[in-house]
Amino acid sequence: MKRSYAYKAFTVVVETDPVVPASRNAKLQAPEGFFAVVQITSGQGAPITSPVRLSGVGERPFASEAEALMSGHTAGQRLIEDLAEGERDEPSS
Repeated sequence: MKRSYAYKAFTVVVETDPVVPASRNAKLQAPEGFFAVVQITSGQGAPITSPVRLSGVGERPFASEAEALMSGHTAGQRLIEDLAEGERDEPSS
């Protein structure tokens, strides 16, 4: 699942990456959890950051897609805040 969230002048793009258990048979199995892949883009869609893969506590996958999406959204907002703070701290020439 892929979602885009507007935040300030940027877009937080969050995609879930399911963790599927290894199997020797052809049966489809439910995912064991989800990782979140987060990328910040400009309002026009140009990438600002490389994709960042997030996991839950102890590097375990998130229990649900909703949890992965919300955690990715929050992390994306923090990245934007950090980028904005870094620009304010840079000395002007």
